[in-house]
Amino acid sequence: MTGTVTLRALVVGLGTSGVAAATLLAHQGHRVTVNDRRSAAELADAVARLPVGVTTSLGGHPSSLLENTDLVVASPGVRWDLPLLADARRRGIETIAEVELAARSMGSTPIAGVTGSNGKSTVTSLLGEIAREAGLRTAVGGNLGTAACELALAGGWDVAVLELSSFQLEGCTSLRPRVALLLNLSPDHLDRHPSLDAYLAAKVRIFAFQQESDAAILNADDPVLSGVATRSRIAHFSLLDAHAEAHLARGVLVLDGEPLLPRSDLPLPGDHNVANALAAALGASRLGIPRGAIASGLGKFRGLPHRHWVVAEASGVVWVDDSKGTNVGATAAGLAGYAPGTVHLILGGLGKGQDFRELRPATEGRLARIYLIGEAAREIGAALDGVAPLEWCGTLDEAVRRAAHRARPGDTVLLSPACASFDQFRDYAHRGDEFARLARLSAGGA
Repeated sequence: MTGTVTLRALVVGLGTSGVAAATLLAHQGHRVTVNDRRSAAELADAVARLPVGVTTSLGGHPSSLLENTDLVVASPGVRWDLPLLADARRRGIETIAEVELAARSMGSTPIAGVTGSNGKSTVTSLLGEIAREAGLRTAVGGNLGTAACELALAGGWDVAVLELSSFQLEGCTSLRPRVALLLNLSPDHLDRHPSLDAYLAAKVRIFAFQQESDAAILNADDPVLSGVATRSRIAHFSLLDAHAEAHLARGVLVLDGEPLLPRSDLPLPGDHNVANALAAALGASRLGIPRGAIASGLGKFRGLPHRHWVVAEASGVVWVDDSKGTNVGATAAGLAGYAPGTVHLILGGLGKGQDFRELRPATEGRLARIYLIGEAAREIGAALDGVAPLEWCGTLDEAVRRAAHRARPGDTVLLSPACASFDQFRDYAHRGDEFARLARLSAGGA
């Protein structure tokens, strides 16, 4: 998108990504209107960040906005089946995701795209760390941190590493990652996708516009991904298959047949993070990054907040924040890193249409006790009945209070809710911060 033709653009959704999209479009010389169902009072801060000349239509989604509109750009939080977007597509108005706009504006900058149900933020950050270790000017963002359009507006990058959600990928019509990683797939966001097949179809769009010279990275250990086909060159990572291009063998991470790094040198705990490291290493290698920078980057990365972070420790009890464990697959994968029978697990929130019975294999024999909170508590309790003693707590502070009373030296109190947070908190970070505060109080800290 060069800006040589002035477009009448409509940006739907005025969060951080919407502001970035409107700013990029205005910078390119287009006429921009932004739209959101929220009121001007609710969006005062966002409106204040808009460039001069951008107009607003707030408090609803009137179809009249589509008159005299050439392009519609949807923010990540906007449902793709929103009537305004559906109407735009019926009228033949080009309708794209904010990340698609950004990719078009990045020119020849190579893009590494990362998606999956779990681990994508960690792998995105790891790839960014490795690329910077190699001396590359590296943009990191998308669904994580900085909005893609803000990165595009800054420019000057050697490589862009973008986390891509299923919602973003639904609105991509030409995004072509040089390297595309699909890490895994577990039931998630089934409140927004009609089925697991539809969810998978959205995820595999990360490969849709790749060419034969590009690389597709897949998890050989995930049977759901076994039938994925691409026109690009497929490479696999695995904890189990020694034939995969990146795998674990006798305690060593192996990349393309050669030892890369002892597992003991990897700061991130748990098998799920070994898989994340293998995926990042393989993706970095397909970007042409030298092995030394890959190993060094992996050895320096300490992880991301709210992903199995120790937030307090006292009297032999460790308190761990995994508030980013917002689905069954994430919680199940993370539990494998803890000693059997030692985990006091806090579960619950918004269930997102998941089948919580799928947690049973990961929890049986692993848990000391389960503490249930939020809207999905009864559903989870019914699914996990008999796995471990259940306590119906309702709120996070009550769960922490009871766990502090029950936990013994050598135990871990783990917040890994397998649910979204929006029934009781602003987001997963708010939930994790509150857990950390309560844990430190219970542990006798400040």
